[in-house]
Amino acid sequence: MKVNSLIELSNFFRYSNTDTALLFANTALDLAYKLDYNPGIADSKKMLSALHASQGKFNEGLEFGFAALEIYNSLYSAAPEALKKHISVKIADTYQNLGHNSTSQGNIAEGLKYNLLSLHLKEQLGDKKGASDTYYNLGLLNVEQKDYAGALKNFQSSLKISQELNFNSDMALCYNAMATVYINLGLYSEASKQCSTALLLAEMDKDKFSLAEIYNNLGNLNYFQENYSAALKNNFHALSLYEETGIYQQVPFIYNNIGLVYLKEINYYESERYLNMALTLAKKMNSFELLKISYANLFLMDSTRGNYKNAFLNFSLFVKYRDSLSNIENTKKMVQQQMQYDFNKKEDSTRVVQEIKEALALTEINSHKITRNFSLVGLVGVVFFSIYSFYRYRVEKKLQIHQSLLNERLRISSDLHDEVGSTLSGIAMYSHLTKEQVKAGQTQEMVKSLNIMQESSAQMVDKLNDIVWFINPEQDSIQKLLERLEDYARKMAAIKNITVKLDFQPVYSSEILTTESRRNTYLLCKEAINNAVKYSHATRIELSVIEKNGLVEFAIMDNGKGFDKNQVRLGNGLKNMQKRADEISARLVLKSKENEGTSIVLQCKID
Repeated sequence: MKVNSLIELSNFFRYSNTDTALLFANTALDLAYKLDYNPGIADSKKMLSALHASQGKFNEGLEFGFAALEIYNSLYSAAPEALKKHISVKIADTYQNLGHNSTSQGNIAEGLKYNLLSLHLKEQLGDKKGASDTYYNLGLLNVEQKDYAGALKNFQSSLKISQELNFNSDMALCYNAMATVYINLGLYSEASKQCSTALLLAEMDKDKFSLAEIYNNLGNLNYFQENYSAALKNNFHALSLYEETGIYQQVPFIYNNIGLVYLKEINYYESERYLNMALTLAKKMNSFELLKISYANLFLMDSTRGNYKNAFLNFSLFVKYRDSLSNIENTKKMVQQQMQYDFNKKEDSTRVVQEIKEALALTEINSHKITRNFSLVGLVGVVFFSIYSFYRYRVEKKLQIHQSLLNERLRISSDLHDEVGSTLSGIAMYSHLTKEQVKAGQTQEMVKSLNIMQESSAQMVDKLNDIVWFINPEQDSIQKLLERLEDYARKMAAIKNITVKLDFQPVYSSEILTTESRRNTYLLCKEAINNAVKYSHATRIELSVIEKNGLVEFAIMDNGKGFDKNQVRLGNGLKNMQKRADEISARLVLKSKENEGTSIVLQCKID
């Protein structure tokens, strides 16, 4: 049947291109509905549950998984004995998908429950491949709970089955997972050996997903070994492979890793950018585990930079996700489920029941102790951290204000000397020359000199206006900056009858800019407008200000002749723009193509 063929195609692309796999699975589901074919509907939804988990859409993954499970249970009840085993295999796979989605959201107890149900069914059915996959997932759960002995045990169980079946990619994932355990234990030499073995096996099958997981782990290993250039190389390689396959679930982890590496390299701009990208994805995925990690990393970054106000906020959010009561409840449920599973595999039921009761009683006692201790320690810690942070914040603020005033005085002095002083010197020189030209009766040369003096005077007035505007506190909002840029653009464009189009988002109008940010942003945009008017041969210039990925973008675009960046040597104007961007930790992006115009974009963080 065509529905089954579409599902097989979806499964074929599951780990190599999830977007294509989703297309086939959705097409299969639509067709199954039209044919009123319940087995096909259930199979399609089971596949969609797995694919949505790979893309980090865990709510959708759970929804499709529960819908598939309901249909399978109905089919199982009405099926003859000959078909019940076949349906049971699919029920076991659905439990595994539900476990994956639940765990990824941070609901560890539910994840364990569904994985144990899956393992129980797969062992009963003799499904070795399925049992291997579930042991692997249980090992990942152990890692989440820092139960490294349990993790190694489950990974080794999975590896043993994979070796029997001779599945290279599965063996690679097992070796790589054991490397994760050794990294967490600080055994980097052993971790390196496991990663090397994993890489050899994955390259045999050229399996992109396995390779992405391994390069991700190698990046972590490099980070802990303080080899940051190698860490970035491996992290970006892993990111590229995840994006190629469409498996976006791991992308926020990679963003976090890259952000931490940049933090070690004291590249705060890139560090903050990647950590915020990770946080954005964590919120979209609604994953408590990812939110906890993201806020912890942002706290670390802000503390390192001395931004104690933001550090305290991120620390509070980290604590919220780390120490929620649901985590204690999860621990109790996990003990109960694990013991119940062991109970089903043992013969002496009386002894196992007693083990369960004792374990649950111990967990209950520990839970109360943990709750009480966390409350006391957390309260003392938060109070101490608040006082300390406030003190440091006040001290840092005073130092910043003092240094800022000193820097501003030096800058104004430098501007007056460089800009106004040199212009006045030029005017003085030409005034002396004009006198000599009057005496000699050189009328044409005298007119040229007077024109130069007039032009220089106008430039000096313009520069003085800029200096006064920069230091005027009434002009420190983005709205005032945009008004000045608009005024300058219209005056310049009018000289050559160029149309000016504006696209300013009013949401930023009240945001305050520091003098340095305002100055460099204005002068950079002014330079870009000036170049567009003088050299582009454009008929339209567009100025826009938008938000993108947590940043504010100032863009100047023209429809002029453009140029090939590879064939044109960049002049001082563009070099000055880059220097101004660097001074405010902003990113400058230049795009141009012959006969297609030029765009200059400044991406900066508004504090």
